Amino acid sequence: MMTSDTTDKINQSLNRFTDILSETERQEILDIQQKPLPMGIRINPLKGEPQTIIRDLVNQYGWVVSPVDFCENGWMIKYAQTPPGGTIEHRMGLYYLQDPASMVPVSLFDFQEDELLILDMAASPGGKTTHLVDRTHDRGFILANDASKSRIPALRSVLAAWGAINQAVVQYPGESFGSWYPETFDRILLDAPCSMENLRSTATHPLRDTSVDERLRLQERQVQLLTGALGALKTGGQIVYATCSLAPEEDEAVLDALVRRYPNSVQIDDIADKVPFDVPGLTSFNQQVYHPDVAHALRLWPHRTGMSGFFCARLTKRNPISIVQEPPPARAFSKTGLELTGKDLQYQIFNQIRENYGFDLEPVQESTGFEVFSRHEQLFLIPRHYLAHFSNLPFEYIGLPLGRWNGEKIEPAHPFIN
Repeated sequence: MMTSDTTDKINQSLNRFTDILSETERQEILDIQQKPLPMGIRINPLKGEPQTIIRDLVNQYGWVVSPVDFCENGWMIKYAQTPPGGTIEHRMGLYYLQDPASMVPVSLFDFQEDELLILDMAASPGGKTTHLVDRTHDRGFILANDASKSRIPALRSVLAAWGAINQAVVQYPGESFGSWYPETFDRILLDAPCSMENLRSTATHPLRDTSVDERLRLQERQVQLLTGALGALKTGGQIVYATCSLAPEEDEAVLDALVRRYPNSVQIDDIADKVPFDVPGLTSFNQQVYHPDVAHALRLWPHRTGMSGFFCARLTKRNPISIVQEPPPARAFSKTGLELTGKDLQYQIFNQIRENYGFDLEPVQESTGFEVFSRHEQLFLIPRHYLAHFSNLPFEYIGLPLGRWNGEKIEPAHPFIN
């Protein structure tokens, strides 16, 4: 049941949209609070054939599911005898629990090729990062950044369980990447810090009071982050900007500010065909008129989608922007203590894994592009893309732990054997 406090907070938020939503629509948003939020999962294609995995899960746990039609390998669980968060498969990374609305942002990218450089600018806890891994078949290198030190462990844990190799976790202010690495990344995801004013109260994200000052402070930060993303993006590349807020100050107003600042360098792509909802962005709010292309964004109202409230837009960079380049943080790779293994040792390791576990690492190495490094007796799979483009950038976590070599045999690490 919806509490009176929740009703008051939703009504307070809805009062801001009286010129946009009809009375009927406002009532529909109130009514949907009484319904449970759809449970969503995304199957991990690195762990097996997705259709086989979902079939086995349905049979084992008594789930009733339906596909998320805008997200490959995404499923909504309509009924579950066993909660999806309590299975061994979840802990092993066979799937990720994810609100279907959170599956939209990465689904908006075009990926015509796999070997891309990708920046996830505010990555933790890592659900959308793993989605990027899936869509590039773990062949595009992902720099998974989060500015908050306290959020890094969750990001590391999710990527380790997912089994991703082509990634490195770093902790820096997201807006700095534009001056550190101008014209570098093919794709950038910015799931921006926001007020979470999504008009759909849940147990984990209850509605809270937000002020005009808070929304405007967040807007300033979001514009800084998006400007940094535009600077770091290659000309011709794509950015997806997303928030779990429906506050126009954090959504359309941010896009409007960027387009007006760089009118010849950025376009807001028309992505209406990417989702089965009619949810265009606003063209004005509170007497502020936005650039007409802001309507190309997706404003995922909960009563129109049945999901959490969400906002997404895809931008394409048309021309470079003027930016003051600065040197990024640097640490000589040799300081990590990681040393490239010789071909003879690599042959022994691959052969033992093939004979003892029936897993052939050679085609994986060929497709994902990693090198085997050692530190003391520990072995790691390190992405070649990192070595080629970011080898001096200090990281918190990288690649995939392979195991321990005791001089005669390998003892596989849990993230690898999992």
